[in-house]
Amino acid sequence: MRLALLLLLPLGLWADTVTLTDGTFLHGKIERIAGGFMEVVVPKLSTAIQRIPITSVESFNTDSAVILSGGGTVQRGMASAAAQRAASTGGPETIPFDARLELWRDADARPADILNARKWTMLADLDLSGRSGVTEGSGISIGFLAKGITPQDTIIGSVRATEAKSGNQTSANDLHVNLSYETNPTGVVFWYVRTDTGYDKARMVDLLSVNAGGIGLRLFTDASGKWDARLGLAHRYENYSIVGQPSLSTPSADLGLILHRELGWAALDSSISIVPSFSDSANYYIRHESSLNIMRREGPLSLKIGLSNDFRGHPLPAQVSLDTAYFARIVYALK
Repeated sequence: MRLALLLLLPLGLWADTVTLTDGTFLHGKIERIAGGFMEVVVPKLSTAIQRIPITSVESFNTDSAVILSGGGTVQRGMASAAAQRAASTGGPETIPFDARLELWRDADARPADILNARKWTMLADLDLSGRSGVTEGSGISIGFLAKGITPQDTIIGSVRATEAKSGNQTSANDLHVNLSYETNPTGVVFWYVRTDTGYDKARMVDLLSVNAGGIGLRLFTDASGKWDARLGLAHRYENYSIVGQPSLSTPSADLGLILHRELGWAALDSSISIVPSFSDSANYYIRHESSLNIMRREGPLSLKIGLSNDFRGHPLPAQVSLDTAYFARIVYALK
């Protein structure tokens, strides 16, 4: 009878558990601990790895054998930690729960040996959108994103192409290629550089480019997300297909906010970038996107719904100031 009851217990019960210092309780799988961070997958939140500072971890327990070390003796067995000490069923010694602690699962993949290896996430997507801008319309966009992370820095590259029509009139025909590099903050401040290059044929922009760099501020972070601000210098360039219209080339500021938050039932992502010209602060360029990932499963597919805005403070006579899109985006995780 007891065996039958055990077999009927939900599989989610058999999972590692983590308790954070703020009282948050997580069920999932601890992938590793290294360099002062715990990497854990919590299926109810996301299939992505959550990277949590061990200073935010009150205690943990694993439900299967892992490898544990504090820089000296290596122990194999089920592990646990409480009261700032870690222990394993594979040995009698306890280990200080600090930045020297290592936990891993694959005997050939000790964190100290792979700590600096860049971990890549790759996503491809397709969306259907309704638009208001040059004209009301609907269309599609396709995109690709690659994100590589080490303990020291993060590299992100993305491409998005959009095509939308209303009857015979083009509502959107643009391409954006984005690259960014930022150092991973150990405190509050980090550094970043970024570029946004492409075209916007519906606005008769043959080439657009924003190149920027500066400091970032980690305003808030916990196990469920982060909120970053950016403040830097930029150069904005636009070349037009309008006959006789001179190109725009102006030094600018670069202001931005980036938010990621796990909500349990969904994930919220929002970003806004504001690039005001130093020569005319009313001549600014704004890009914004907010989305909710509302259908996440253990497989590679998910669904995002959201909106994006592209705004110019000083549009040319042949341009509109605001282009808005409302989208439903199917995302496929390649890696």
